[in-house]
Amino acid sequence: MPDPTNPSIEAFLRFVNERFDDFKQRLNELLAVLGLQSQQDKIVRAKAALDASMSLKQALALQDCPNWLEPLTRALVDFCNAPSNTRRTHSLLTAIGRYYGAAIEHKWSFDFSGDKPFDFDALYRHYKSESRIPELTDKLVELLEQIVQAKKIDSLKIVHSLETIIATLKRNRKGSYFSVVCTWDFAASYLKNIAWEVFEGIPVLGAPVKALRSTMEEMDKEMDILHSGMQAELHEQLEAEFPALVYRPLALPGPERPALADQTVVDVKASVDGGE
Repeated sequence: MPDPTNPSIEAFLRFVNERFDDFKQRLNELLAVLGLQSQQDKIVRAKAALDASMSLKQALALQDCPNWLEPLTRALVDFCNAPSNTRRTHSLLTAIGRYYGAAIEHKWSFDFSGDKPFDFDALYRHYKSESRIPELTDKLVELLEQIVQAKKIDSLKIVHSLETIIATLKRNRKGSYFSVVCTWDFAASYLKNIAWEVFEGIPVLGAPVKALRSTMEEMDKEMDILHSGMQAELHEQLEAEFPALVYRPLALPGPERPALADQTVVDVKASVDGGE
């Protein structure tokens, strides 16, 4: 195990702490102007905090990034890209309110040993935070709720199944890798193989069904990107291939042909109950 008093290690710790102190200072300066009227001051301070956040992030290995750094960075990026957007301003305030205490009070703890366990959850959180998966999950829920609330589906069984899918998406939105991926696979398989033909047979549902298709295709791409990033990181760090992380695209049926790719019937309630 390397000596923590080694000059190289001491230099690294000083380097990280200097960037961390700068980030905390910039975050406090941003916090001081968020409640004021001057939009320009908010933009200037937010950009300074973002620069400090990115500088700190670049100094750290993936497994050493604290849980608060990525969501704060993401909120700062979103705000700086559209500072006049009230939703993004609200998201920034929410992120600071949620993570400020953890960020300010954070104490660094680095493992300088040669044999480190691989933190799979940290890897997943990292790539998920950089993706649109949470945003698209919320959009899926919103669209499915619109379809159910339209009350145009005659089959009570399908309506109940859709309500179960909505509840499952909400419950597992912030879950582990396993729960998020399995929830998406479960929801997408049911919608593709069972519900799609029903949706397309109800003209009044045209707009939300079209939006649902687009959102599912976007989610499919995001899942592929997530798996590709994790696969590459695992390969680089552990020097091995992990075929279990190879994502299989959803392949939604085209609107001009029958939606049922096969005749598999999914027992939604059994699938959900069995996964708890």
